[in-house]
Amino acid sequence: MKSFGIMVIGLVFLVGMTSFAMADPGINATFETAGLTITTTVQAQGNMDSKTDISWTQSSSQSLSTIPSLDSGSYYAASYQEDTQTNGVGYINYDKTLELDTSAALTNQYNIETTKQINFVGINGARIISDESMFVDGTGYASETANNVICVFGTSNSEYIPAFCNVIDTGSSIDMSVVNVATTTGARFVVKSADTPVEVYHTIRIDTLDDSPSIGRAAAYIKGSIMEGRGNSSGYFENVAFEERISIDGYITLFDKDMGWISGVRRV
Repeated sequence: MKSFGIMVIGLVFLVGMTSFAMADPGINATFETAGLTITTTVQAQGNMDSKTDISWTQSSSQSLSTIPSLDSGSYYAASYQEDTQTNGVGYINYDKTLELDTSAALTNQYNIETTKQINFVGINGARIISDESMFVDGTGYASETANNVICVFGTSNSEYIPAFCNVIDTGSSIDMSVVNVATTTGARFVVKSADTPVEVYHTIRIDTLDDSPSIGRAAAYIKGSIMEGRGNSSGYFENVAFEERISIDGYITLFDKDMGWISGVRRV
């Protein structure tokens, strides 16, 4: 059987506001916070079915029971989904860690974060199918900069953090008979102050398994819509829409993709 290698160089997609004039300020934590950690390890010859579904909505100043419509403050909705299953018997190594924390996060910390590693060799044509995605939707009215940022020079740049409406969706999928794949996913939108930017990311890396190529189909994507205002105006002054995706089907020696979105009054 003839084999061939395919290399996809990773892409980092960063969209963000570079000054205090426009930004995604995040949302404050509730008084009571919670944390969830789940670790899964599977080493088996057989069938497998695993599913994760997280749905999270949070408002800064308005009861969720009255939304829609939003009357004041800001509102965030986030979801994470992973669905992994085999359609037959195979040799399976599956490791996954999921962490969820509703408290305010700082830079390099995340409210939702996952890592996943799968090694699989199908028997008699069996395949493993795994879909994973992260979605974050944030919107809010203009707010006074002095009440939202710690940086003492914040108000000298802009009296207001303008209204915004930003939606980001990113993820990947595989359908493979032989695979060595690793993914990482994260989102941060609950913050102590607007000094910490909102961030969403997803990475996927597929390479060889015991010096043999991974075999099958892989795809990854990121898409979003960014709407930003100026001052305390009710109108929007910036509108950015983007979508980037790639798929590959065959004998894969390397498929490496890194996708990230970050937005804030300070991005360091």
